[in-house]
Amino acid sequence: MGQLGNIMVVGLLTLASGLLDARGFVYASRAWPAGQLDLKMGLVSMASFAGGLTAYILSIKFMHHAGIQGVALQSGIWFVVTAIGIALMDGSIAQWTRVQQVVGIAVAVALCWLISTTRAAAA
Repeated sequence: MGQLGNIMVVGLLTLASGLLDARGFVYASRAWPAGQLDLKMGLVSMASFAGGLTAYILSIKFMHHAGIQGVALQSGIWFVVTAIGIALMDGSIAQWTRVQQVVGIAVAVALCWLISTTRAAAA
């Protein structure tokens, strides 16, 4: 598989991992309504995390092939996707102020820049 193929697989697996983990976080927040465990929500949360972790571990293989070696960079990619996923899934992004939206975009762009420049520097 070529470099472009590796990067595409990294993108897809990281997207899957981040969104599954975001789903796990959202369902975990709903697992204790009124102080009582909602077993269905708890199990859906755990299953989402299991799927997210599996996708993340697979993505690491392709990150290595794409030249993304550092753990901080690997987890940074996941973090951006997960944070955006949580904000979208729980609806909180619609409640963000314009300043919060701008800062959120700036953080995502800055992490992407850090990832791409570190990968280029390591090559």
